[in-house]
Amino acid sequence: MMRVLFLTDDRLGPSMAGSALRAWELANVLAGAGHEVRLTAARGSSKPHESLVELIETPDWRWAEAVIAPPWSLHLPAFTGRHLLVIDGATPLLAELEAMPSTPEIRRRRRTAAARLPMVAARAHAVLAAGAAQHDWWQAVLQRRPTVPILEVPFGIQEHDPPEESAEVIGVPRDWSVVLWWGGVWPWLDLDTLLAARARLGRVPVSIVVPTATRPGGSLSQFTATDLSRMAARYALSAPEVVPLEHWAPYNERHLTLNRAAVMAFLHQAKPESELSFRTRAMDALWSATPMLLSAGGEVARLADALGWGEVVEPGSPAAVSDALKRLLEPEEHDRRRTAILEHRDHWRWSRVADPLVEALPTLATVPRGTLTSSLLRAAGILMGLGMPRRRR
Repeated sequence: MMRVLFLTDDRLGPSMAGSALRAWELANVLAGAGHEVRLTAARGSSKPHESLVELIETPDWRWAEAVIAPPWSLHLPAFTGRHLLVIDGATPLLAELEAMPSTPEIRRRRRTAAARLPMVAARAHAVLAAGAAQHDWWQAVLQRRPTVPILEVPFGIQEHDPPEESAEVIGVPRDWSVVLWWGGVWPWLDLDTLLAARARLGRVPVSIVVPTATRPGGSLSQFTATDLSRMAARYALSAPEVVPLEHWAPYNERHLTLNRAAVMAFLHQAKPESELSFRTRAMDALWSATPMLLSAGGEVARLADALGWGEVVEPGSPAAVSDALKRLLEPEEHDRRRTAILEHRDHWRWSRVADPLVEALPTLATVPRGTLTSSLLRAAGILMGLGMPRRRR
């Protein structure tokens, strides 16, 4: 058994964003497999529940025999020690940053993130990916070290099924159906098309519910209830046709909101981010057996289309989205999609999703590593704006 150190920049606690949740769940799987596991998270973190995982404030590089973390914010000691280095590459941060407005801060973040790639290419013992597109992307990064294993470890769901209870959403009439936009409103996503589709539905008892609460660990909400009201007004929509969800559901209580939803929507624009994406919030739809509405592109949309979890439509088409919503809200179709989800749900438990990591970890010491000097020079050049990956459109 090994001493394993996980790192996340996000805050751990009763309410968590996706990256903190992923680190916590993977850490618990490895702890359950007999490893001694510590986890370093953002300031103000606490354990979501009692666990064998030890939460620490600062990473102890000398203690660690293996380090598992996303690459984007790792510091130099992560690349220089004798420990195994497993890169969690399931979040396509560079593609997300490319989709954001090109402000000085975003350009700085792109350089900082991209500067990690030469060091990953030289020093990683393994990379975790979520889907074929991510596998190919990381394979290109690691092209000079083709023996580095790329392990398929996507996002998972909890071991137990959600309780059946639900809660009313403030502002939604009890006899109205809820279409839940689950997650943030980021520049690469496409809430506009969902609202335009709702306008096409006319006077039907359907509420679009959109979270507007501050992200855990964040100081400000990046999309507020006022922003949502203004966006809805562009399509002549108002409450209860469009309703803000103004609190971030605690991890162990989110089923109350999920179980109120008839459909969960995950729509994006046709940008490079979409092909590399793994819509982590869609795993909550899988967990709660809620039919999904997704834009084509990305691993979850591919799975949903192939396995019958919901409707997959071309990006940017209000007509296609409104037609898909009509189908999903029909009782027979809704039940058919729920049945398909339930048939596949157990495969996505964290304990099964993490199997490739659990099995590979004891073998990774045999993976040869590259030297650090040349990769540091390339990283320094990227930080100075030289050799940056071209923006994809």
